[in-house]
Amino acid sequence: MEPIRLGSLTLYPFGLLMAPLILGALVLIAYSMKKAGLKNGTASWFAVLSIPLCFVCGHLGYCVFIVDQMIGSEDFGMLIRVREGGFLLWGALAGGLLAALLTGKITGQPTGRISDRTIVAACLLIAAGRIICGLIFKDQGTGMTLEDWFNTEWMDPEEADYTNRFSLFALENYSFFERFPFAVQNYYEEWCWAVFVPEALWACVIALITGRCRAKDGGRTTLFLILYSCGQIVLEAMLRGEVLHLPWLGFVRANQVLCAIALVAVICVCLKHLQKEERGRTALICFAQVIPATGIVVAMEFAALEKKISLIETWPADVCFLIMGLACLWMGLAVHRLWKKAYALHSGNTLVES
Repeated sequence: MEPIRLGSLTLYPFGLLMAPLILGALVLIAYSMKKAGLKNGTASWFAVLSIPLCFVCGHLGYCVFIVDQMIGSEDFGMLIRVREGGFLLWGALAGGLLAALLTGKITGQPTGRISDRTIVAACLLIAAGRIICGLIFKDQGTGMTLEDWFNTEWMDPEEADYTNRFSLFALENYSFFERFPFAVQNYYEEWCWAVFVPEALWACVIALITGRCRAKDGGRTTLFLILYSCGQIVLEAMLRGEVLHLPWLGFVRANQVLCAIALVAVICVCLKHLQKEERGRTALICFAQVIPATGIVVAMEFAALEKKISLIETWPADVCFLIMGLACLWMGLAVHRLWKKAYALHSGNTLVES
């Protein structure tokens, strides 16, 4: 969607739509902090710090992953040309955590206690941002075209080629899905899966789970990272539009790598909360599950849409995504068991409010 120009003033639709939502999120955070008994002024400090830090870290995070393009074109002006867009959600999340850390230092309160009160609002903001971004920008948050997904040419008995099969269900008439919220049109006016819709729904589910969670300081934040990372790994694999990759490695999706890093970071943080005699055995049990689950995810990533593994190149993409989802579930449950050891409240072992 084109910017709106009012004389010398330029207004960007995405910013116009997100600004009131950000304000609403800050109001929700202030209410949550007051309810949790945090000191007066905590929400104000967080608001003042989080807005610029999320903006700056989000843009710099994006620039880190296009550094190969900037070097190739000898154009480093992207670092300061924020009007051209380019923001990394993980960068914005890092900015929010940094704001919570600084707020904690200023107000003399635990960082985890502050960040925990921001998680629900952050999830709802992510959900809204996904929908807005997917609707006003072409090729953002979209998957494969429906025409390719439901391709039935592989069924031709004379030229049967199962490597061109992406869906387990061969539909000749898929017009039912040619509408929002199932699909949106890309730049070429082809109907593509609206992957940003399940991304938004998953963020809402995380908001519900973390909002009902009762745990030690930092528990909600780390639980959010577990849930978001495991879910986003699968959803990221479904994207086919504008996808960010690692510099000089155009086949490795940056957000999937960042999700894996976040999970490892959560494991390390959880292990620090355990007694020394518990750490070795617990870490071994956790990584013994996470590593093979990661291997399955990597295999399915290359098998689903790229068809780069000859042994399973005939598997439909939806079957590969299902297997990937189960692997992420296995991974998430393994890390969650460690999370319970580190952050569970011992009074009745209640983690969720009734």
